[in-house]
Amino acid sequence: MQAVGFYPVGADRRIMIITFYKTDSKGRPRYYSIHDRQGNLFSEYSFTIIWGMNLYKGREQAMVFETREAMDEKLRTLLLQKVAKGYKVLYSFSRDACYKKLFVHTAEQAAVV
Repeated sequence: MQAVGFYPVGADRRIMIITFYKTDSKGRPRYYSIHDRQGNLFSEYSFTIIWGMNLYKGREQAMVFETREAMDEKLRTLLLQKVAKGYKVLYSFSRDACYKKLFVHTAEQAAVV
């Protein structure tokens, strides 16, 4: 198997998901989820953001990057922005140790805010 970037060809690239929540002034939940379960045809570095009051009917945005470093930097920025806006981590999962550490750090930051 020939290596392409970080993952070998044919490898399962679906390695992370993190979902945040907060309630609005009326007590209704708002969700914000980031995952890389859906790949991109033109780049191996991408993730999808879904947000709204219902994750299954929310708004969706795909983000595509040239490099893993650019993708990881954007992910860190988004996580810190959500914590700063009062979101709490509802759920996170990753097979990648670096993402696991980032998610734990984010959850700890959310607990402090």
